[in-house]
Amino acid sequence: MDGFDSLFSRIRCSIHHGMKSNYLTLDKKTFQVLCSLCLEEGVTPKRKNLIIVDPNVASLDSLIKDEEENAHHCYKHNDEVSLFYCEECGEFICKTCFATEHRNHSSSTFDLIVNEIKNKNIKLVENLNELNKKIDESQDTIENLNKFYISEKENFKNNLNKVQNNLNKVLDDKANEYKEQIESFFNGVDNEVELNVQKLEANRKKAQNMLEEFSKMKKDVELIKDDKKICIYKKEKDNTILDNKQFLSDIENFLKDQLNKTKEKVINEEDSFKSKCENLKKNISIYENSVINTIISGIPNICNRIRRFRKFTNLKSKYFKTDSLCMLCSNSVNLAGFSLCGLLHEHNQPLINYKINLKIFELDNVQKFDNNSKEIVSIEIDIPVITNIVDPVYQFYLKNSVTINKNKLYFIIIKNLSNMTFVNTWCGNVGLELDDHVNQHSVICNNSNVKFNFLSAFGVESDFNEFSEGIISDVIYSLIE
Repeated sequence: MDGFDSLFSRIRCSIHHGMKSNYLTLDKKTFQVLCSLCLEEGVTPKRKNLIIVDPNVASLDSLIKDEEENAHHCYKHNDEVSLFYCEECGEFICKTCFATEHRNHSSSTFDLIVNEIKNKNIKLVENLNELNKKIDESQDTIENLNKFYISEKENFKNNLNKVQNNLNKVLDDKANEYKEQIESFFNGVDNEVELNVQKLEANRKKAQNMLEEFSKMKKDVELIKDDKKICIYKKEKDNTILDNKQFLSDIENFLKDQLNKTKEKVINEEDSFKSKCENLKKNISIYENSVINTIISGIPNICNRIRRFRKFTNLKSKYFKTDSLCMLCSNSVNLAGFSLCGLLHEHNQPLINYKINLKIFELDNVQKFDNNSKEIVSIEIDIPVITNIVDPVYQFYLKNSVTINKNKLYFIIIKNLSNMTFVNTWCGNVGLELDDHVNQHSVICNNSNVKFNFLSAFGVESDFNEFSEGIISDVIYSLIE
């Protein structure tokens, strides 16, 4: 007989106490009295749901206290004392249960369980103390790291400010250098022109005064009726008339002599002056783009350059709307710029530029070029007249370098944006001779050993044969380590 039957006979569930059968049960792990019907209905077990039905019991608390005092008895054999605790079943058992139903279970005596719990508690406390020490140490480490982080952050900020100041100084120095060059270009001519302007202005004022004086003399003569007085008046003004005649002669000589000399000097030096201006604009542009490219990309401003052409020829008038070339590399590189053939310098012809648009498209090896191909560069450039017949190319840098991957194809497409359908241009010839570093379809850089292969850009119209009369001369790049 269950040892708790006497308890169950004295209490009922307050919700289901009208039932003929008693549905109370005991949770053997928590020793809590539960109503099985409440559990089925989802009602949370609560002590207040239990009511006393035995008139000899004063209260539920006293009943539970009496039962707790007898809790050391075996739950199954009420007359037997609980000597063991079955860990698998979570039940207090007597020696009979230990020897029969629970003989193959892991059981222990109360003393051993208490000692085990104490030892585990001691160990747990030791572990917690050790953990607290580690937490303290970790906190110290984190605080030190935080201090280090803050210190390093300030150092980096200070260093960045120093770098910025140094860059500003270098840029200012370079800007001043270019300003000095500009001033030197204009100093000779503009001083002379300015002096002539000042002389002309002074003479213009003097001529105005002279005109006013002659007008007054005319009025005076008209007012004098006496011939004798007119003679006297003429004698008084003879010196003024002579001075004005000399002034007119001086102005005439100045206009013929000095101004003509200045004009001839300006005309004679115009070509040289414009050439200097173009070179300065080119150098400033190269400097600006190379500095921007270096700062943005992080690539050192140390570039290699490969040249495709062995020689340059003068084609004179050439129909040009579109040019194209396909390029692939043996190594991945950062593309920085190009050199393109410039216009011819023809005697007594004005120095003019023509505008082009250069685009680069990236394709997979098996991909065909179409309107959906990936565009990675688009830039407009003014191609100038080149006076250097030994190296008639115009070098320029991209505003931002682009990565050329070794496993990709790159289509370079140039379109003429000017109204000059026919252009007088230099052209380059690759040459048919075999060479270790240069041949008709490839160039190997002496410095980096990178091999550049060039092919016709299939699917794109081209007015130049880039292997016999091309305009794409040089590729400027830096190697990706």
